Amino acid sequence: MATVKRTATVGGYFLELGNKEIEIYHIAEDGSGVLTRIEDVQGAIRRIAEENGFERDYNISFRQHVAKLIQYINAKENNKQL
Repeated sequence: MATVKRTATVGGYFLELGNKEIEIYHIAEDGSGVLTRIEDVQGAIRRIAEENGFERDYNISFRQHVAKLIQYINAKENNKQL
């Protein structure tokens, strides 16, 4: 079975939602592309959601929240490109 991952890049962060875990990396600002893993996933997701005006729905799981956040960010980026 293939591994399905959802990803988004926003505000200097790279978000990745895999089958088993959520990973967030800080993208180096010097243009080198170096990624540094962030250990406080929930705190980082909270900051990213607030910066993008995305409200937390407490009726869904945290994983579902992250998946919807990634979809929301990618939709915003796609609309900017049109």
